[in-house]
This record gives sequence, structure tokens and C-alpha cells, in this order.
Amino acid sequence: MRLSFIWTLVALGWASAAAPDLKPSTSWRKPNITTSRDERISIASAALEKALSNLQPNGMFSDSAYGTPGMLYAHMAEFDRLTNQTKYKDTLKQYFSLVESANSGFLNELSMNYGLIYGYAAARAYAAYQDSDFLGFAVTSWTSGRLYTINDSQAASGIMYGKEIQISSSCQNATMAGGTFWCTDSNQPELDCLGTGSFLAVSALLAEATYNQTYINASIESANFIQNHLLNPSNIVLDSISSQSNESCAVDSSIYPYNSGIFIEGLAILADIAQGSSAEALLPSTIIATVSESGVWQGTDGVIAINGTGGYFIVRALTEVYERNTISSDLREYVKEYLGVQYNAVVDLAQSANGSNVYGMPWTGPQSVPTFNSDAQTTALTALISSLLFTDDQPLSNPSTNTTTTSGSGSASASSTKKYLAGVIAGGVIGGIALLSTLIVVALFLYKRHRKKNHGAPLFGDDSPPPTLSPFTVSQNMSSSWILGQQKQRSQGEYIRHPGVTNRGEPSLSGVATNGEVGRRVDVQSLQAESAASLDRGATSGSPNALLGEGRNERPISLGQLDAEEPPPEYQEENAM
Repeated sequence: MRLSFIWTLVALGWASAAAPDLKPSTSWRKPNITTSRDERISIASAALEKALSNLQPNGMFSDSAYGTPGMLYAHMAEFDRLTNQTKYKDTLKQYFSLVESANSGFLNELSMNYGLIYGYAAARAYAAYQDSDFLGFAVTSWTSGRLYTINDSQAASGIMYGKEIQISSSCQNATMAGGTFWCTDSNQPELDCLGTGSFLAVSALLAEATYNQTYINASIESANFIQNHLLNPSNIVLDSISSQSNESCAVDSSIYPYNSGIFIEGLAILADIAQGSSAEALLPSTIIATVSESGVWQGTDGVIAINGTGGYFIVRALTEVYERNTISSDLREYVKEYLGVQYNAVVDLAQSANGSNVYGMPWTGPQSVPTFNSDAQTTALTALISSLLFTDDQPLSNPSTNTTTTSGSGSASASSTKKYLAGVIAGGVIGGIALLSTLIVVALFLYKRHRKKNHGAPLFGDDSPPPTLSPFTVSQNMSSSWILGQQKQRSQGEYIRHPGVTNRGEPSLSGVATNGEVGRRVDVQSLQAESAASLDRGATSGSPNALLGEGRNERPISLGQLDAEEPPPEYQEENAM
């Protein structure tokens, strides 16, 4: 039995023993949402308009960091998707263009996460509108993130473009490939979860949108990096690790909610597009650890009680988990009620004054005079918009109901609901303890081998590189666990989409994107030139921008080696196997 598989069993056994019931605490504050969906739409819309009214002509806020407007842009796209409209489509195009023209490649010297927030928002906009312009913006941001994310060749050589440090090839016997640097400073060695997790999320969303192997491989590397280096034995994500070879793999063990949030979201997307993978197995224990972390970022009432944008990442992640529906029904109900707690706290306690549409932090209230703060408003919008997933006839505290909110990623049929982990999570205390007893010796052995923290199995297998995925074809074996979930052909009526919820970016099988607004088909080949031009770095056809032009029936592309003398990342095709 492989070491990786044994450790996965230990993790699952711990989750089973630690959370047998998955029932919300009786001390949780108001897990039920009783307002109608129309009223929730009105509340979210008013808060969104209040935020937009405070944007400057350049698409920025005057009171917050560079990344905050990008968070708002994602909200605009999600609001349109969930309400089945294109209200903000043209405005978003203008804002993305303005921001990228002022910040080439969306890069920001202070934090890689800031630039990747715009890639994330653009990917969300593409899913909402199916407009190739947004896909181009997402690829531009991803390309910038790729420049500061370690690949296999760089990990092996210890040399990376833009960094004047010697990089450790591995820490605790796990490769450093997949880690994203905190910032662009040439002497800064920290690989942080927020940057790596953001690159993971953007990569996974692009993999879902394009079915391209490069993006799925990049997302797998990022997820494995976080699991190997930053996930502690309690399944809470730590902040960062030094990549500098003479710093002995020093870890910053600070705990921030945004780190767990961004990792959970990345896992949720991976679990959906690569069904049956280890990402699906790791999700439950990570979710449970995050939601039950009382005393760190929430009180016993379940309300996120922090000043900062950590609540944004947690609620955003759990919304993704709930909508994609790759977890057991009990855990999904648990997540739903936690989201209900946050929504009611924001509406009841975070609004500065009744009817002001201005929201503050923390969500525990009470708030002071209605002074607009862009970080607080944008974070609160996450909870307000997440509530739009729920229908009026769907009680939040009835685990026995068979009714589920559906979306482009979910199924309304109980028989078609993904239940890979249903037995694991609801197995009960006895089963969990028995499993732990059986594996306790192995766990101790692993603890010695992996002294610093949980070095679980790579999410997609053993220590070998990520699996090579064949480009999708209709004739391919649909039962393979490595087939992207969104590539599966689904019979009409297999699931019913949520009323007013558009398809979350299911590309057509012909390799072109469909513009949902006007019904025309856009050849994604044209995106190559547009995206390359927006980067203005002289990228050749071998750049990641060209990946969008690769037909899915062609030979797959794998990550290549970055030339230390050239800024743009180059990708070379491998010989056909």
C-alpha cells in the first residue's frame, strides 16, 4: 500500500471521528434565511450599487488596496449570472481594460494575489457572459502569475527569472514546484498561500473553461504545494514558507481565514472538474476544520468576527462548495446553514444604519455611523450574493429534504448527486475511531517522516508529475476519473438549473465559445492575438495565450522550462507518447 494512500485514510478517519453528525451548533445565530429571494436580490443589488457609486473613473477605490476593486468585479459578474442578466457586462469590460492598461498584466509589486484577483474576476465574468474578451483578461492575469510560480525545472535548478535567490528544490522531501511568490521583489523568498491559492483558483477556472492540460496541471501543482507545505495536521492552512535554500524551509505558521478559504475554493473546483480525484477526499476535513475554528476567526455563534477580507474568502469558498455539490448531502447542508448564519449577520448586524446600504466590519456589530469602506462593503457583498443560490421553498435547516439548489455544476436528482464521500463523513464516531485505531502506528510513522506538518499524498496520485490528460474528444471513455467533469455529456433533463441561474461556462464541444447574449459563436483562436497584445511583452505563439487556440483533439501541451533570460514564460510541446 502506498504511503500516500495510507495518509489519506488517516485524514479521512480523523474527519469521520471528529464530525460524525455534521449538525450546526445550537449556539449558531440564525442559520435560516427567511427573506424571499426577490428581497435578497434587492438587498444585494442596493449594496452593489453603493459600492459602484464609490468607484473612481479609473475603476479603483480611493480607500483600499489595488486588489479590492477586483473583488467587486467578481461580485458584479456573479450577480448577473445568478440573476440571469447582463447588466454589468459592458461596465466590466471597461474597468478591466482601464486597470490592465495602468497595471501591465494586472501585476502589482506589493502582492501577487492582487493581480490574480483580476484574473479570478475575469474568469467569473467569462462564465457569466461567455464573452472571449473576459477570457483574454483571465489569461493575461494567469500569465503574470505563472511568471512568479515555480515549475519543476526551476525547482530542480534553484534558479528562477526575476528572483536573485537560490531556491530550495524541496522541503521535507516534497518539491517546491507549484508555489507562488508573495510579491515580485527579486529578493523576497516567501511562497504564500494567498498567492498560490489564487493561482490555483484561476488555473482551475481556466481549465474548466478551455479544457487545456496546461491549466489543469498548473492547478494540480498549486494544490499539491499547499497540501505538502502549508496544511497543518488540523487541516488549517498556514501562511507561507521560505523558498530560500539557506533558510531551512522556514514556515510562517500564522493562521488567517483567507488562506483556508482560497484553498477550499481551489479544491472545490478541482473536485468538480477532475471527479474522483483526491481533491474530493481532502475537501470535507478541510471544510470542517475551517467552519469549526471557533475562537480564531469566529465566535460560538458561528458569525465570522474579524476585521479584514478573510470573511470574503471563506464565504466565497463555501458558496463554491455548495453550488458545485461534490460533497456529501450532510456536509452540504452544514455548509448551507453556515452560509445562512453569515447572511443574517451581515443583514442584521453589519449594516451601518437601517436602509443605508453601507456595511461594516466585523459582522458581529453593532456598526458605527454609515461611513463607506470599500473593503467592508465588498466583503459583505460576498454573503449577500451567496444567498441568491437558495430558493424560497428551500428551508435551510431540513437535512431530510430531497430538494437541492441546482446550478451549472449541480444536479437536482438525488440519484445523480455526487456521493463519493457520503459514507465517509456520516460514518459515525465508532467507525472513525476504529479506523484511527487500525492506522495509529502508521500515523505515528508518518508524523516522524513529516515532522513539520501534514505532507499528504499529492492530490492526484503519488510523487510523480501531474497526470497527462488527453485532450477531450466525444469518443473518449466518459467513465475515466480523470475526465473533466464539465466535459461529460449530460442528457437533457438530468439536472434542472436554479431559476434565474445561467450555465456556469460550459463550453461547446466544437472548441468555440458561445456568446450567450447574442447567440453568436466566437472562435477562440482570435483570443490568442488579443491576449498577447494586451500583455505587450512580445509573446510568441508558444506563450500561454496561445493555449486558447489549441484544439482539444490535438496533442496535449505540458509545462515547459522558463528561460532565465526571457521574461515571458515559454511552453514547449513534448514528444507524443
